[in-house]
Amino acid sequence: MKIYIHEGPGHYVGSVVIVTANNYDDARDIISRRLDDMGLEKENLSIIEKDIIDGQIVFCSSGDY
Repeated sequence: MKIYIHEGPGHYVGSVVIVTANNYDDARDIISRRLDDMGLEKENLSIIEKDIIDGQIVFCSSGDY
């Protein structure tokens, strides 16, 4: 299992989708469906693959701009 991360322009401040999947094709399908559900069906996919490491922080945001 790996982590797949998509970052794109989104609607206003950017989109981020992080999923776990067994392979790139499964991750692409999951991310594409989620983007479609959010009205971002025309957003180009930009997916990176990461190994899962125990104790790893996957996403962290303080909300401070």
